[in-house]
Formats: sequence, structure tokens, C-alpha cells
Amino acid sequence: MKVFISWSGETSRRVAEAFHDWLPYVLQPVKPFISTGDISKGRRWSDVLASELNDSAYGILIVTAQNFAKPWINFEAGAISKAVEKASVSPFLYNIEPERLHGPLAQFEATLNEKEDIRRLLCSINDRLPAEQQVLLPVLNHEFDLNWEDLRSKLDDAAKTEDPETETGFPWLYTADDVAHRQEGNETNAVWIVTPDPYRNVLKDGLKNALIRNMDRPVRYTFIVPTSEATNAACEQLERDAQGKPATIQVVRLSADSFREVAVTDYIILNPDTAPKAVFLELPSAERGFWMKADDEATDSLVVRFRKYVQSTAA
Repeated sequence: MKVFISWSGETSRRVAEAFHDWLPYVLQPVKPFISTGDISKGRRWSDVLASELNDSAYGILIVTAQNFAKPWINFEAGAISKAVEKASVSPFLYNIEPERLHGPLAQFEATLNEKEDIRRLLCSINDRLPAEQQVLLPVLNHEFDLNWEDLRSKLDDAAKTEDPETETGFPWLYTADDVAHRQEGNETNAVWIVTPDPYRNVLKDGLKNALIRNMDRPVRYTFIVPTSEATNAACEQLERDAQGKPATIQVVRLSADSFREVAVTDYIILNPDTAPKAVFLELPSAERGFWMKADDEATDSLVVRFRKYVQSTAA
């Protein structure tokens, strides 16, 4: 039975390849297809894709935080929904929340990047096999558990793409969700956030979700904010949220004048004391919400600029 695996973007491609190589070890009757490497030279990709879709009995759409709004992944979702029975299509959500899906992707029951959800995906694929080819459930579970670590390792490696794509399509221009995605990396152990308004850039949308998820990891958060009634209330709420969690919260409060002298925009600093170190600064334009990443020299200078305030509070 053919399983069509759709992808868009570098991270999505690596996840698709991981499933392509791994699935036959657990479900031997399954023949996965992805466009990369599966189309012979000289054959028109559009013809091959149309043929493969028509011959496929199951479809997996590899959805990431970078590609969920891209035209290609949504185009293939629409094409798969026409060629394959709706119940036999599943978006695989690689570190993206289900509520962010819209359009053609939202009509399917999604699979999360979690062991037991992936096990359920394989059981669903197995159910679509002809009766004589279906794998007995105890055998399927045994093969799944036996090969799980190999898939998990490849899925983890997919997040280590050197230059992950951005939602904007420009490698130098980031959205808040792009910054949030980088903040959630396993290598992140400390985050400094410099902002006059935590509700705008920390306690909403993707950045809020990243903060909530990182609360369950030993990540050290430091907030550098101007003293005001609104920022005090926001930071007190953050400190309460962190109680009993592995993460720690530190708040550095500056006077309004001191904050304006040191910060011309919002900054998110990852791993100020270790590698990989990175500084993202929000573009101070009329339309907020777009970020740039500082180069190595500017990163070091910005870390030094804010370190004295962090150290003074710690002391």
C-alpha cells in the first residue's frame, strides 16, 4: 500500500524523510512516497505526483511552524483530500499547535509529535491495509517499540537545521512565532527578555506558548522591564506561574528613564552565557511584530549592555 508523504521547507523535508525511511520497518507492506528522491530524472514531477496521489491509500502532511501557511503544503492538502479518503489523511504536527491550522489542513484529524500519537497513526495506516496484509496489533506494537528510538532521534535531529526557514520567507526577517520556535530549542537554557510591555510581546500568541512550554524545563528567564503598574502585575503573574516548575523567573526593574536609555526596542536574548548565543530585536516600525537577528559582534555588545543590570539584581 502506498503512503504519500507531503512536505514543504527544509525541516519538513527532514521529518518526511525520517518517516519515509522508518515506516517500512514497522509496517512492511507499506510503500512510502515523497517527491525528493522518489522521482526518476527526466520524469515530470507534476505527472508523477498526480499518479502517486491517485495510487495512494493514505496521506501524511508534515506540518511545521514555518510551513503551515505556505501555499504548497495547503495545495497538496487539498489535492490529497480529493484523491484519498478524508479519514485516511493526517497532518503530522511537528512542534506546532493544532489550533494554528486553517484552510485545507484544518479538516483532518492531526497527529502530534508524541510517541503514543504516532503509534495511533501507524494503527490507522495498518487498518487501511488489505485484511490479508494487516499486521497483528501485538506484532505492530512490538515493532513500533523496537524501532521507536531510531525515529525519535531523527525527529529530534530535524529541529537542528542550521538555517530554519522563516514564516516571512526571508531568512533575515522573523515573526514572533519564528522567534518563539527558536526559543524552544533543547539547547536553550537561559532567556533574557527586554520589553516595556510584557503583554504585547511575551504574554500573547507564540511567545506565550513557548514560555509556557519552557516552564516545564530548567530554563532561566530574566525579564528586564521599566517599573510601572502594568509591568509589575505582568511579572508578578509570571513569577506565580513559575512556582513549582523547573524554570526560574528573575525580574530586573528599571526606572522608566533608565529603561529608555538602555533599550530602543524589544530584545530576546538566548543563552547569554553559553553557545549557541543569539539576540533577536523587534523592528521599531509602526507595524510591530517583525524581528531581526543580530550578528555576532552586535550580539556580544548587547549581552554586555544588559548583563550589568542582570548582575546588579542577582547581587
